[in-house]
This record gives sequence, C-alpha cells and structure tokens, in this order.
Amino acid sequence: MAHPNDDVYRSVRLVGWGLRPGARPAQEPEYADLVNRYRDRSDFRESVRAAADALDLEVLDVSSHGIVLGPRPESVFSLKPADFLGGAMTADDRLLTGLIQVAIAAHLYPRAIDLEETPDLERRPVTVAAVDDGLRELCGRLAERSRTEPDPAADEELSGLYDAWRVYQARVSVKETADDRRPRTTTRRMIERILDRLCDFGLFQRQMQGDEAVYRPTRRYQVQVQNFAADAVFAHVRAVLAEESSPCPT
Repeated sequence: MAHPNDDVYRSVRLVGWGLRPGARPAQEPEYADLVNRYRDRSDFRESVRAAADALDLEVLDVSSHGIVLGPRPESVFSLKPADFLGGAMTADDRLLTGLIQVAIAAHLYPRAIDLEETPDLERRPVTVAAVDDGLRELCGRLAERSRTEPDPAADEELSGLYDAWRVYQARVSVKETADDRRPRTTTRRMIERILDRLCDFGLFQRQMQGDEAVYRPTRRYQVQVQNFAADAVFAHVRAVLAEESSPCPT
C-alpha cells in the first residue's frame, strides 16, 4: 500500500484533484498542500506530469486555483461529441456541438491578442442569445463566401465546419410550443444545454441577471481555450467573424 508521504502517491492524488471540476484548493487543505508542493519542487512537478502522462492527460496549468488538465484524444477522459450531452445524438447534433463550442470560445476571444492575456483576467459573461447571434452572423458570412469560393474540402477540419454551419443555418433559433417549452432541436436550446454542460465540468458558472441566465467563464476554461487556440477551426471562425464586411443578407 502506498504511503501518503510518498511522492508517487501525492502525484496521483494531485491529478485526481484535477479530475474533480468543483474542487478548489482554498476549500481542500490536501489539495492546497499538493499545489504548493508542485509549485515549489521541480522533482514533484516531473512526478505529477508523469502520472498525468500515464493517463493520456497533459498538465496545462497549476496555480492557487488548482490544477488544469487536458485530455489527449486517446484518453479515457476525452469526451467525444456524441458523449458530451448524453443521450441519442444525430450526426447533425454532433456537428453542431463542436460548432457551438468553437463559437463560444470565439465570442470570448474575438482577437488573437486576447489569447495572450493572463487567464486570471475576469472575462465578460456570455448569454445564449449572444452566442446564437454570433453564429447567425458567422453563417451569413460563410454563406456569402460560398457563393464565390469552394468549400475547403481538402482540409478535413474546415470541411466539417462548412458542413456544420449549413446545418445550423437551417435550424430555427426558437420555436413556440403548446407547453411553452423550448424544443431540443432549436439552436438556442442546444446552446443552453452545452453551456449548462460546461458548467458541470467547472468551465463556466451560471448566474441569473433578471430573467436571463448569463454564463461566466472560469479560469479553468480560459486555460483550456488558450491551449486550444492553435486549432484550425477556431482560428478560421475567429478570422471570419473579424472580417470587415457589409451586413449579411437575411
């Protein structure tokens, strides 16, 4: 049996704390001690990274806020789009799940320089309506571009983006129902479900401002987005939204 004072044991414990989205060093003395040990001792840092690597995880950041881990695609902790929301998902739903998450990040980081700022900086919250409006704008610009430019079929990542925006554009934002509920297939309901799910992972905090829910990104989310910023789809979406263009046709 491993001894609690053994650094291998401590390393695995710190990785374990990082897999608990709601855990905070300020509330857990053991977690705080392990974070301090990581920051003070290079040998312990190497041990923690090795423990994470064995689980196909990467240590993205360690601070007084805790440890932030990023799963590699092959990790058992990596969620596929089909698993993210749970339940049965169509191929179109899987496309939209990825597109919406990229759009949320692009909304929070509209400029490349924003990604260079410290993750300790508090960012403005997002709303379901703002993300939907941004995606409608993106769809309009990509639709305009598609009239004169072919889709980038040679790039698998970007090809998926172009498939996704067409699916998004074809769906309605809201729909009235007899019982006043929002159908799961509307874009705003899907955005809400994704933001709520990101809250479950400790990446956002949901608050109410009057009758509207707002979602504030946590430091954990900001660290992950800064590591995700090299993604070709994210860069392309940001570039399209940043373009100077005339208002898109409705």
